[in-house]
Parts: sequence; C-alpha cells; structure tokens
Amino acid sequence: MTRTWRDRLILLAPATVIGLLAVLPSEDGPTVCPFALCTGMACPGCGMTRAASHLIRGDLTTALGYHPLVPLIAILSAGGWVWYLLSRSGRARQLPTRWVNTILAGTGLMLLGVWVARALSGTLPPV
Repeated sequence: MTRTWRDRLILLAPATVIGLLAVLPSEDGPTVCPFALCTGMACPGCGMTRAASHLIRGDLTTALGYHPLVPLIAILSAGGWVWYLLSRSGRARQLPTRWVNTILAGTGLMLLGVWVARALSGTLPPV
C-alpha cells in the first residue's frame, strides 16, 4: 500500500502534538485564545492546552486544576483518532453522523456548563 503525504500526516500529527506538549514548558505562555484576547475573559476551553500538557506528564491534579474536562477530551480525541484510522483502513465502519453530532453537542454543552460554573465561582483561569 502506497502512503501519501496525507496518510503520513494523519499518523504523525497526534504524536507530534503529544511530543510537544510533553517537552515544552506548560506555564507562563502567551495567551493566543481569540475569545480571551477580545473579551479579557477565559473561554470555555481556556486552560485546556496547559491541562493536556500536565496530563501527558502524569500530573492529573494540576491538569484538573487547569481544566476539569481534560481527561474526557483526551479520551474522546484519542478514541476519535483511532476510530478514524480504523475506518479509513476498512477495519471499522464509519460512525453514524447522528452519533458524532450527539458526542460533539454533549461535549460542547459540558464545556459551557463548566465555564459557567467556573465563572460564577470565580475560578476561571487568568487571561
């Protein structure tokens, strides 16, 4: 089977991201979130990159402090990537669009719920 550049990118992109999160400093980085830069307030996903960096390094307590949904997002991301690779290779059927939409909408609602709870309790990460 001939691999195209796209196939290699699909295989290497997650490994590259995980590697960067594992080795780059996870503290005191610049804010690149457009929502935070425009509003001065953390968005529903703010803190997720730093949380993922700590999760990859095995520091679950700090990761949850940055964003409590990081384990769920990590599981969904890894599962989605594996499922995509399996369906692309013909070893699994593609997930029905209805399931994907339900998972995405549910995750979005959880992100908004956590964001509102953190905003009301004053625990949003600083921008």
